[in-house]
Amino acid sequence: MKFTVASSAAIALSMMAASGAHAVVVGSLGSSGSPFVTIDSLGTRSGGTIYTSDQPFADIPKGGVYNNQFLAVGQTAGSPSIITFANALNYLSFLWGSPDTYNQLTLTTNLGNTFNFTPQGLNFAVTDGNQSFSQYVQFKTAGGELITSAKFDATPLKDAFEVANFSTGVPEPASWALLILGVGFTGAALRRRRSVSVKYA
Repeated sequence: MKFTVASSAAIALSMMAASGAHAVVVGSLGSSGSPFVTIDSLGTRSGGTIYTSDQPFADIPKGGVYNNQFLAVGQTAGSPSIITFANALNYLSFLWGSPDTYNQLTLTTNLGNTFNFTPQGLNFAVTDGNQSFSQYVQFKTAGGELITSAKFDATPLKDAFEVANFSTGVPEPASWALLILGVGFTGAALRRRRSVSVKYA
């Protein structure tokens, strides 16, 4: 095959764009340090209960909570709780209190995909419901995937699943520009590949 430097560069760029465009939501421990937002400012919420103090069945996540509020789900607080975000997100973070193996988070995206996360799947150091332990978690999207809702579930229904200190992100114009550029390079490379004749020695 005969390739020019320009066609090789276009193919390399299109491959990088294609790999970056793979739709996915990745969860990990930690937080970006973005400012917190109130729970009900995130969007529409159904199920669960917002508390401002410890309850016999749900404790404030350790480490302090923003606006003196935390969301609890469970037998007494109501489970599950679903937050449908007012704006689709490319980043979501929150403080996960007293993590237990029956806690489950399900994120749904604009592409119709669902991603399930548990404390053990995210490699929490503690997964036995210890009320003196809380952990920040973060979820990032790629490839045009945006988080549209979050479902917090405590199954089987036991004490509670508590969360607080939410921070969010929305698509940046630069991210959209890179995605569009990547699609353009992919199309150009495919057109170029069809027009290149193969020559054998």
